[in-house]
Amino acid sequence: MVKVGDTVRFLNEKGEGIVKEFISAVKARIEISKGIEIEVPIKELVPIPRFSLKDMKVSHKEAAGYGSAVTEPKKSKAHAKDVMLVDLHIEKLADDYYGLTNTQKLDIQVKYFRKKLERAVNGHINTIVFIHGVGNGVLRQAVRDLLKTYEGIQYSDASYKQFGAGATEVRIISRNKIRASL
Repeated sequence: MVKVGDTVRFLNEKGEGIVKEFISAVKARIEISKGIEIEVPIKELVPIPRFSLKDMKVSHKEAAGYGSAVTEPKKSKAHAKDVMLVDLHIEKLADDYYGLTNTQKLDIQVKYFRKKLERAVNGHINTIVFIHGVGNGVLRQAVRDLLKTYEGIQYSDASYKQFGAGATEVRIISRNKIRASL
């Protein structure tokens, strides 16, 4: 649930802002820059989690004043309990996408989708969330049509609370069956 003062991203647009007030039950006023505010439907707002000091890790040596004060958590290999998030928005995949046709954009997105699905199958990831956005549903349908061709997976809409209506969650049930169909 979004509250006044929360920092939010927009589901279908680039950028972020701070919730200033709720205009109605379905619209909020968002400050996107100092003094610049816009009205946005509440259902298109995605809250950005705030940084918590509990998330920071400090070793005993660093707490005593040696070295840097904050350590980064060590990166480890993906494990079956991990969830891979894959953003399929074209602006995340291609720098110069303005001159591309819709078919070319979709082709880039589908190739990236396949690459990430294959990486998850060959790795230790059991759940992948593909963020495709809402739009007019062409990318969502393309992703789901491709998923229907694979055995050994299940898919459904991802958490509406986390991703809105613009994401599909894929669960890998049998890696051997999927590998046979890749």
